[in-house]
Amino acid sequence: MLKVCSYSPYCYYSEIRLVLIYLQSFTDSSAMTFKYRFTRYPFYKFLGAVIFYFGFLGTSSAQIIPVGMPFFDDALRRAQLMGQVDENVSFMIRPVHPQLALKRSWTWDKDSLFFPTDTNQYGQYTSYTHKKKKIRVELLPVYLHTRYNGHHPYGWADGSMVPSKGFQRFFSGGVYARAGLLEVQFRPEWVNAQNKPYQNPPVRSESIYNPDRMGQGAFRRRFLGQSYVKINVLKYTVGYSTENIWWGAGQKNAIVMSNNAPGFGHFTIHTNQPLKTRWGTIEGQMVGGKLKPSGFKYPTRYVGGTWPPIAGDVVVDSAAPEYYGYFNGMMGTFQPKWLPGLFLGVTRIVQSTGTPESFKSYFTLLGLSANGENTGSGSATGVNRNQIVSVSMRYLFVKSHAEFYGELGREDWAWDFEDFMTRPAATTAWMVGFRKLQEASKKGALFQIMAEVTKIQAPMDSYTQQSSTPGYSFYTNGGVRHGWTNSGQVLGAGIGPGSNMFTTGVTYIDGLKTTGVHFERVAYNEDLFWSRIDYLHLGGPNPFFRDFSKHYVDWGFLLSRHTTYGKLFVGYNLHILRTYNFQWNYDPNGKAGDFRFPGINVWSLNGEVSAVYRF
Repeated sequence: MLKVCSYSPYCYYSEIRLVLIYLQSFTDSSAMTFKYRFTRYPFYKFLGAVIFYFGFLGTSSAQIIPVGMPFFDDALRRAQLMGQVDENVSFMIRPVHPQLALKRSWTWDKDSLFFPTDTNQYGQYTSYTHKKKKIRVELLPVYLHTRYNGHHPYGWADGSMVPSKGFQRFFSGGVYARAGLLEVQFRPEWVNAQNKPYQNPPVRSESIYNPDRMGQGAFRRRFLGQSYVKINVLKYTVGYSTENIWWGAGQKNAIVMSNNAPGFGHFTIHTNQPLKTRWGTIEGQMVGGKLKPSGFKYPTRYVGGTWPPIAGDVVVDSAAPEYYGYFNGMMGTFQPKWLPGLFLGVTRIVQSTGTPESFKSYFTLLGLSANGENTGSGSATGVNRNQIVSVSMRYLFVKSHAEFYGELGREDWAWDFEDFMTRPAATTAWMVGFRKLQEASKKGALFQIMAEVTKIQAPMDSYTQQSSTPGYSFYTNGGVRHGWTNSGQVLGAGIGPGSNMFTTGVTYIDGLKTTGVHFERVAYNEDLFWSRIDYLHLGGPNPFFRDFSKHYVDWGFLLSRHTTYGKLFVGYNLHILRTYNFQWNYDPNGKAGDFRFPGINVWSLNGEVSAVYRF
């Protein structure tokens, strides 16, 4: 019996179900629910399943590198481009488990293949391993990130950090434990931001709770961060986690799921390494979890009588619930054996207001019909729903040390085939990019060249689509009024609704040391510009005839340097930023020129220092 189960995942179904039921019991506030489950599934059965896992099956491996961890997260993907790790891993479902997926023996420890110059000894006094009982406990690296924004907030894909002017500090650390197939990681996060005042925008997006500033005072908050409880069975993993997830192949942005917002509590079922089939390899993840509001409220429009026009302040919302809704989503990838290196992905999330009715509810919303949210917005059940779908690809060329990738997302699926054929671009957003590594003259050193374009701005079909809210924008939805957010930050591309971004740059990589320069340009919320900022109208019946020079744009150069001091890894970023037409506004002290009336145009400096100490 044990021999059969060691080769078949189906033998573990009932045990996995017991573990998930007990995990749900501890997250459910209802004592009656827990009592019912405890009676239906006696503790000795649950304990027996755990003993079965830990006592008879093989050992799991070391911890996961969190999404967005400076240098180390991207080092895994670069290693694949250089042919140093498994070429069948898509890197479109992250975080990636270095040991299970890539067959590496390290996570934070030195690795002679990747970092031959690293002579430090790790874990001598901060870890414990009992080989016979397959138990390991260790301290996780400490991560400190400090950011300074001079004129206005800038930066995204940074997890628990928030849009803030002035200094902001992020700190994370914790402990990891493993016993047989069980992995437990407790890695909380702390954020402290000055949150200095700056000029409010004149208009804010509707149908999304995405504050431009988190209140009027200093922002301090704790998060569970990159914590999880997971069980690895063969090539599958089940568990509960608050980790950040990244779906898609983007480097700077992802259309549906990135680490732009704080991690949210979710149940997860996923592959921990590629599954081989007769047609190729596949990977997948399915999650279900609750999403939190920001805890703030704000007006979405300016009041006349002031110049430049500005909307009211973002203030604390004392009536905000703990959760505003929940969702479940799935990401699947396929690498056809006839085209090695090509990874094709499909993502779908279904979002809902309210709270889950049962544990099963976390994983049943995907059964919603493609246009179900258009048939009364779930009026039969009293629950409003929304969905986002995307298709993505990544083409890996190991011999050339290069990759091309892209993602196309759509919110509100076509009503029927005619609608799809006549308006294929409606409610879409997309991202494309490439990266190339080139060996340098110094042995082991590399040059990296990259470029990426992200377009969240709605196409014309979306502007003309009939809606109760003027100006449709990706991530916003009238049914689920918080939009696609968690804790007030967009879960997809951090540049936000209606925005576009272009970035390109070159980086010199020498082991653990890197030096780079990048150019970035961001055009903010073009959907607001074209559809709702009425003071830019120049007259006439056409609402799109306006002062076309007042696009709100940031552009600048990002200089970066990452290096090591013993066990301490430090990164420095200096951003020289130029802003045109801040908040789409005119300069109140400006004078008309031959071409335009000047906007609020400024130069500013932003800086970041990140430090990772490996024990």
